[in-house]
Amino acid sequence: MIALALAAAVAASQPVEQAERAFAATAQTEGQWTAFRRFMAPGARILTDGPTDAAKFLAPLKDPRVALMWWPARTVTACDGSLAFSTGPWRSARGHGRFLTIWQRQPDGAWKWLYDGGGADDAGGSPAGDTVVATRAACGRLPPPPATPAMLAGGESQDGSLRWSVTKDGAAWRMRVLAAARGTWAIVADRIVGT
Repeated sequence: MIALALAAAVAASQPVEQAERAFAATAQTEGQWTAFRRFMAPGARILTDGPTDAAKFLAPLKDPRVALMWWPARTVTACDGSLAFSTGPWRSARGHGRFLTIWQRQPDGAWKWLYDGGGADDAGGSPAGDTVVATRAACGRLPPPPATPAMLAGGESQDGSLRWSVTKDGAAWRMRVLAAARGTWAIVADRIVGT
């Protein structure tokens, strides 16, 4: 009983970048789609031809011989720790890009991904490395929420300090992530995804 409580306390204190690294490592050691299924939150969405039910999309997929490689470069966590955003580069034999993932803290304290998508890499690519820029949304009184066009997917942390949305943008989709920042909203990400 004490061991379970201690394990839950340790999991609850882990930053989201550790979950992202464990997710990526599992893809390399156990298989790409196996990792996606293992780290997926209930109700997760994945970007294919728009936000799609991840469980249905992943169910028939067999692991590729060589998995994508990815690593976190930036994370932002809600003030209350219930939701987080991570982004960084991904690489494969076929190309490269940038992933954008929303993570949800589960009742047992573990992080599971709630939304996964990606798009073009940053200009000049992203360097490899162990440094992650990790920040937290501001706590306290929140500014009025900004208007969001018709969302195809989205949500917010339990305390409302971190918000995300996916909307249609021409032939592509746009992901926007906002974090509370001392009386205003900071744009964490505003990117075309699914390219």
